[in-house]
Amino acid sequence: MAHIEKVDDGKYKAIVEIGVQGKRKRRTRTLDTYKEAENWMANMIRDKEEGQITDPNNITVSEYFERYLRIHKKPTVATTTYDNYKRRYEAHIKPDIGHIKLKDLHPVHLEEYFQIKRSRGKINGSGGLSENTLKKIYVLMNQCFKKAVKFNLIRHNPLDPIESPSPKKKEVSVMKKEEIAEIIKTAKENDFFMFVFISTMLYTGLRKSEALALSWNVIDLDNGILEVKRRLVGKRGVGAVIEEETKNNSSRRKIKLSERLVGLLKKYKTWQLEFRMLLGSDYKGDDLDLVFCKPDGERYYPTSLNKKMKKITEKANLPHKSKIHIMRHTFATINVNNKVGPEIVQKMLGHSTISTTMDIYYHHDTDQQKEAVKHLDNALKI
Repeated sequence: MAHIEKVDDGKYKAIVEIGVQGKRKRRTRTLDTYKEAENWMANMIRDKEEGQITDPNNITVSEYFERYLRIHKKPTVATTTYDNYKRRYEAHIKPDIGHIKLKDLHPVHLEEYFQIKRSRGKINGSGGLSENTLKKIYVLMNQCFKKAVKFNLIRHNPLDPIESPSPKKKEVSVMKKEEIAEIIKTAKENDFFMFVFISTMLYTGLRKSEALALSWNVIDLDNGILEVKRRLVGKRGVGAVIEEETKNNSSRRKIKLSERLVGLLKKYKTWQLEFRMLLGSDYKGDDLDLVFCKPDGERYYPTSLNKKMKKITEKANLPHKSKIHIMRHTFATINVNNKVGPEIVQKMLGHSTISTTMDIYYHHDTDQQKEAVKHLDNALKI
């Protein structure tokens, strides 16, 4: 049974009957509006029907954490992100505080927990965890406990009094103008595929996973627009590389391409088609139609592309610039240095700061993106 009652102060009390281990039990919550009460009640009923509600007095941190990851994280984040969350929980949260009842978890427990993790938190026993790792654990815990408060399983977030770990800010590595010129020159002379790949990365700021999932049907060469819809991810335990749609709204975006890059991509597409015709029935990429693939059409694994990038940077005597992600940082830095507005840079990079549907596209800032592309043309000579 579930119903809503109007109480004396004009608020609304939602009441949901839940059966726990054969006993009759009710959950209640008083909210300002009828709609809020209705939404809360609907959430409680959904949880009850899924068989997920456990007696708040007995549920352990592990039981709730696993439920939280399964229901609230798995459907909303990428496979690799979810795997990272689960691995973090199983390695560093479950063994230490998983046995404690959720209602009994106190800030004192968590204060001691982080102190221990700082001194001897590594799984192999070789020392403490870094502030960066501790910060990730803190953020995951905080999200989980906030949800528990929202669902009325605990009154307060036990992490609230605990100061968040503060990792040292890493200096972003970028390519200097002369390094860009040398790497592009080396790629152009030695590997046409890498010349096009590097140029595209420097002109668009794509993530490696996004570039490897690009198919020709999302690049409009007539209008100079590239649409980011998917990314390449590794499935843990299987080893296969799979494609899936980007999870957050801001990652799905349209990027304006410069005329110079469009011209290069047209040449590259012709070059790719020649290989396709040459191989005939031996060509393996008809279904994928990938932009950045092997000559026979098969997809590149990220590790294979890393090796190709390393070979180019070593030939250019710049082995310390071999990480593909450096090109994304370089793209952003060039735009920032040329006074391109931060909102435009965020949109082009697909950062999650802005998450409305309109931010998937760039209808109102096409001219500003064109201006940003001009700055890139001045900085990058391909």
